[in-house]
Amino acid sequence: MAFSLKTKKARAVLNVIFSVGAAVVIFGALAKIEHWGGAMGRALEVGMLCETFVFILMAFQPAEENYYWERFFPDINVSPEEEEKRTGAFKPTYLNVPANGHPSNPALTGMDKMLQEADVTPANLKRLSDNFQRLGTTVEKMSDVADVVSATGEYTQHTKEASAALVKMREVYSNAASAVASFNNSAQSTHEFHSQIQQMTKNLASLNAMYELELQDTNNHLKAMNHFYSNLTTASQSMAASIEDSKKTQEQVALLAKNLSNLNAVYGNMLSAMQGSRR
Repeated sequence: MAFSLKTKKARAVLNVIFSVGAAVVIFGALAKIEHWGGAMGRALEVGMLCETFVFILMAFQPAEENYYWERFFPDINVSPEEEEKRTGAFKPTYLNVPANGHPSNPALTGMDKMLQEADVTPANLKRLSDNFQRLGTTVEKMSDVADVVSATGEYTQHTKEASAALVKMREVYSNAASAVASFNNSAQSTHEFHSQIQQMTKNLASLNAMYELELQDTNNHLKAMNHFYSNLTTASQSMAASIEDSKKTQEQVALLAKNLSNLNAVYGNMLSAMQGSRR
């Protein structure tokens, strides 16, 4: 498998797989952020599975071969500007030394000659690299400009929202000021109400004292009345007993009078009889 991945076609297929997997992951992240439902809501899971498969493939990808170009170009790591400042002149050195150490290689000799004729020097290569870096920086700045335009639109929207929020805040502050004024008026009214409550409390205390005095007098009066009613009841009971005794006495007096009447009749008869016997 490692041998097959070294071919140009295999590398192209791997690049396609890597790009498609990354695209699915990005789309899945977008669907997750936007809370899309349905099949698109599963895009992030599919993308993560794709990335897992991609990382497994990358584990079998062979490492890049490193070539020791400094063997062929000893001055490849030397800066031309610094060398010219240091020595006043700079001349690149080309060696016809192959990787195996044998200098007699016609192909490399022809390549060195071609490079000399094309004026391919480290200075020119550095200038080419600098130009590519400037191009990359320009492209990045263009993307930054797009971001700035987008950010400007968002800033305008946020500014409008902030203005609306400030208007609402001003209304809230106005209502709060009115509430504070009402609260001050309420505080004054509350103070007056508190004074009235204190005065009413004092009056209630006085009324309670008077009521306690009246209650004590009423209790004393009730006690006296109860004692009077108790004595009156006793007297009534005594009078009832006296009436009963009076009735009995009256009956006895009537009986005594009757007996006296009978006795008088007897005595009269006896006197009459005695007077008649004397004659």
